[in-house]
Amino acid sequence: MADNAKEAENSETDIEKAKNENNNHFSDEKTKERAPPGINGSLVFLYALFFSVFTVGVINVNRCPLNRLIPIYLILAGILGALAKFLSKFDNKYCFWITVILVLVNLFWHGLGSFVVYKEYQPSYESTDELYCNRTTYLVAFWTLTIEYTLLVFFILLSGCYVLMRKDFFPEKLNK
Repeated sequence: MADNAKEAENSETDIEKAKNENNNHFSDEKTKERAPPGINGSLVFLYALFFSVFTVGVINVNRCPLNRLIPIYLILAGILGALAKFLSKFDNKYCFWITVILVLVNLFWHGLGSFVVYKEYQPSYESTDELYCNRTTYLVAFWTLTIEYTLLVFFILLSGCYVLMRKDFFPEKLNK
């Protein structure tokens, strides 16, 4: 009888151990970090934008004699943006520094692109003119830059609002 009791007790503890192992197995699966669906969707949109800008630049590289840097700006902006975003996913310190360098180069390239694109505002789109620029190429460059500047101002304003709404910004209110 004592042997049966020990066997029953051992089998119960074995069952509990198996349940705990199964629960731990499932809890490990649930705790895996997953990006929220909105983040994945925005990354797809961002990569599609980089690819589109790059593609428009490549297709129309010889269709802007007004200023050849406009399609080249699009090509490099697409490559630099996608590469910097891709490398920012890794936790390697070398990838971090490469990403920092890419972002700095992208900022310089963005400034140069702004000068080139806004300087040639309202070019001739007719290919019969000697100095023309393909309509799609110019408008993609123009609106890409304009939207980026608009978003920059928006995020600066949001950051300012966040700083002003924090309680530690006004120390005299904390004492009351």
